[in-house]
Amino acid sequence: MDKQKDFPVTDAYESMFGSQKEEPENFIPSMLPLNLNRQLIHSVMEKAKKENKWVLVFVIGTKPCFYKFYGSIVAANKAGIPNFIVNSNQHYDDMLTHGLNEFRLHDQIACNLSIRGDLAQKSAELIMKMSWLAKHLKKNWPGVTVIPVVLGDTIMTAIVPAAWMFSRVEKAIQIEAGLRSMAPEVMKRYKEVDIQTFIDQQFYGKWILLRNEPFPEQWDTYTSAAGSEFLFAPVGINRDHLIREGYPERNIWVTGGVVVDALEMKRKEKSDKSVFDVYPQLEKGRWLRIDIHRRENLTPVRFKAIMGSISELVKKGYNVSFIEMSATRNALEHYEMRGSLDKLKKYRNFMHTNVWPEYAHVIEFFESKNCMAALTDSGGVQEELNLIGKACLTCRLSTDRPETVFDAKSNIIVPPVSSDFIVKLIDHMSKHDELLRKMEKSRRLYGSNVGHKVVSVLSKLMSSGERPFKWAHESLGLWKEKSKGVEYL
Repeated sequence: MDKQKDFPVTDAYESMFGSQKEEPENFIPSMLPLNLNRQLIHSVMEKAKKENKWVLVFVIGTKPCFYKFYGSIVAANKAGIPNFIVNSNQHYDDMLTHGLNEFRLHDQIACNLSIRGDLAQKSAELIMKMSWLAKHLKKNWPGVTVIPVVLGDTIMTAIVPAAWMFSRVEKAIQIEAGLRSMAPEVMKRYKEVDIQTFIDQQFYGKWILLRNEPFPEQWDTYTSAAGSEFLFAPVGINRDHLIREGYPERNIWVTGGVVVDALEMKRKEKSDKSVFDVYPQLEKGRWLRIDIHRRENLTPVRFKAIMGSISELVKKGYNVSFIEMSATRNALEHYEMRGSLDKLKKYRNFMHTNVWPEYAHVIEFFESKNCMAALTDSGGVQEELNLIGKACLTCRLSTDRPETVFDAKSNIIVPPVSSDFIVKLIDHMSKHDELLRKMEKSRRLYGSNVGHKVVSVLSKLMSSGERPFKWAHESLGLWKEKSKGVEYL
């Protein structure tokens, strides 16, 4: 089957920002059926039934999920906890699903949801398909507790807990919980201060909550916490956010950053081919790696500022490695800026590629002397560069990893307000070796053996008879229901 023909994209930019076109009333979009590996599901569920254990359902939504979940999946397998993977299968591009091969996860996928469309359609499909799966498992294995494990801030993270809770009255487990965006107060007056003061105020000044971006990821992670019983936070500030929002401390654990395990594995297990064999242009000089994909950065002023700064940096002699992601590609076409980018290809200090499929290549490059820094709007990259010891320049107005700025000082926010401002800030950083060295020698924040820590907590919860949902009378310690689950509803 030619998957590209199943769901033609008429305007990929509209799929992110919506359309002014009128849709027919009572419009129901086409949907692909979900696919089950029934043999795997039967095996896992029967093991859980026999051993009186939970089943963990690891829900993978996007390219980073493959490596972010790696540590927890390996740890669950080692601990003998029954588990399987549900893959959203929303990315049918080999570049974006390479993690299945790289982290050897194929054999654990029990369900492909095959969701498509814009955010609204994906959400609708998710709640329908996950509700069906939840009821299917409850019907065939009524006494087995099955808990979805969701990660970070994708649309899967928000919708899956709701679907599960509505269908089974069981909540989820959220790993990477409590990501709440903050902005340095100096951002309001960036025009009034010099560049060094702007940086110093990020490191030492006041910060404020500013939770409207990234979009929709801030909604995703906030909503996910409400549908999750057990919350695993990367660092202390994430726990503090959750406690302030009313989540009980006893259900929150600080376990470290989810990129840690895969990063350490890739440091030891090198790729068959070096990144410098694949991209020999990177072997000479020090490079600024740029990747942009957030929806807010694809709005007109920001995107044009970012693309203008890339052009200026190349012409000023900076070595720039520009990674074109699918969202970037859509915006380039929408704003008719492809020609401007193509003109940069005549410069030897400019390298333009699609997404690097192998995570190992990304880590190898970041760790090399050839990487000066990264200009990115990715949350995971902010964590990775802190762990590796390289400067991160976050191209946003706020960040959900503020600890990398005011605690570690390995990260600086570079707001995409104008091309000139971006270039001035990067110029300043590159000309001040002491600042660069300070960022490279920053305190590492995200711990080690994170998957093992998560699974150790879950093993204890399972052994102590905890359940992934409590009524108010149970939370208050008034009485416990005798029945396991809520079969009486």
